[in-house]
Amino acid sequence: MNLMRFVNSSGRELTVYSDSKLSIKVGMLYRDSACYCVCDALEDVVAVMYKVSSNGVHKVGFTDYVDGVQMD
Repeated sequence: MNLMRFVNSSGRELTVYSDSKLSIKVGMLYRDSACYCVCDALEDVVAVMYKVSSNGVHKVGFTDYVDGVQMD
């Protein structure tokens, strides 16, 4: 699978949710941090894979600020 690397250039932290309805918060994508887009935008949300800064574990979730995630 080819993943596209992105950087959060929104100027703020982006909330990451467990599902595309954005109902359960599971993490944050910090400003200027990198992530990988795992699929195209779906109904104004994007699925991302990112590394948790505190423990280095990778997580997958959804964020609704698609414009804030810019291609690196």
